[in-house]
Amino acid sequence: MANQQSENTESATSETSSQGVRALQSERRRADILKASKEVLAQGYADFSMRKVAIAAGVRLNTVQHHFGDLESLILATIAFSAEDFMRRSAQLAEGQYESPTDDLKVFLDDAWSLVRDDNVRNLYFEVWAMARHRPVVAEWVKRTYSEYIQALAPILRRINPNLTEAEANTTATLISCLTEGAIVMAHWGNQDAPSLGLLGVRMKTACLALAETPERYT
Repeated sequence: MANQQSENTESATSETSSQGVRALQSERRRADILKASKEVLAQGYADFSMRKVAIAAGVRLNTVQHHFGDLESLILATIAFSAEDFMRRSAQLAEGQYESPTDDLKVFLDDAWSLVRDDNVRNLYFEVWAMARHRPVVAEWVKRTYSEYIQALAPILRRINPNLTEAEANTTATLISCLTEGAIVMAHWGNQDAPSLGLLGVRMKTACLALAETPERYT
């Protein structure tokens, strides 16, 4: 009887372990597909397809379909995956990660600027923006993400400048977002006379810090 119970326990443990391994493998496969999908999407949304993603990821088409179901689900998962680290980091900074809220803002801006400087990220931004013009679900995702961006930045600004009302903090956060998002366009399309990205980044940070510390009143 004891031997039977021991065998049953070992069998259950082995099955649980196997399930854990399979789940981990599935998670890694999904991440690999999303990384490949991100690269394919950055090349152009007009030709984006599950088949191209499968080829880029080195898997079968039905594997991609198994993990994501349809093209729209894959698109949403891809753009969410591409923004995941930045948005998670932004939420952490909103809660306060450093002794000084100004340091939280500086790190926030550094994280944003690292994306501006990345050619692949810029290409992906343009494709997502273009796609949002034609796919309502993507447009909703973009709107929601920008809202979360502002909601993460505004609390940092209010800690830096307690005189700011909630509306003023949201407006200032929107202005800072305009600066960083506009920098993506200028970094990508600027000509040979455009300032270097390094100089542009320094000046952008200076301008954003000035906005955060100036107690503007809006009517």
